[in-house]
Amino acid sequence: MAKVLDNTKYITEVWLSSNGIFPDGANALGRALKDKKYLEVLALKRNDIGIVGLKDLQPVLQLSKTIRELDLAGNAIGDEGVEIVCKALKQKTKQ
Repeated sequence: MAKVLDNTKYITEVWLSSNGIFPDGANALGRALKDKKYLEVLALKRNDIGIVGLKDLQPVLQLSKTIRELDLAGNAIGDEGVEIVCKALKQKTKQ
């Protein structure tokens, strides 16, 4: 999946809930989406990405100019993960 996303110029929505992505998959996804500035939806519910995987997705959240929906429920990110997301989105608004 990451290879397909990496080779696609414009991606606006990624719906991958309950796909067993885990931290390694989040790392690959983060690399594939890092240049997708017009991502609007990132739905990764119930993938057990944890903090490690979320940190790999942080640049995606910072660089996307249009993100409007983010679903990370069921990923064991806790309060630390919420802080990472808030920081990424706050930095996005400064760009």
